[in-house]
Amino acid sequence: MIAMNMDELGTQHEEIALIAAQLRQAIADPDQPRAVSALRWQLARKLMAHLALEDRILYPALQRQGDDRIRATAARIQAEIGALAESFARYMAAWTDERITRDWRGFCADSDRILDALGRRIDREERILYPLARSLDDQATGQIARAG
Repeated sequence: MIAMNMDELGTQHEEIALIAAQLRQAIADPDQPRAVSALRWQLARKLMAHLALEDRILYPALQRQGDDRIRATAARIQAEIGALAESFARYMAAWTDERITRDWRGFCADSDRILDALGRRIDREERILYPLARSLDDQATGQIARAG
């Protein structure tokens, strides 16, 4: 059984994707600097809290499962997309408001890269990882009901 509310993680994905879409819209025109500071910090707060839950609780819980397929899948996905927290932290530190104003095009390109990585992670987790975690919870609930 996974000691996490998978529905809450899914809701967080939706909230993060919405803020990311708003940021992507704000940087859509590389010739027109927009006010993006509030969106970046809103995304940072939501994303870093979410990634901490996944990286410190969900992935380790899945990698402790008895099923080799589940352990291998969680390890593979984490290896492929697990560095997002560090990449995002570097992105936030690198792009001060002053630097964004000075190098809007560079900021837009770097933002596109980080938002693409974020989108890939959310997609992989929603398609592959979360269904695995939910199936474990369903199995555990069924076992508890049968034992009760």
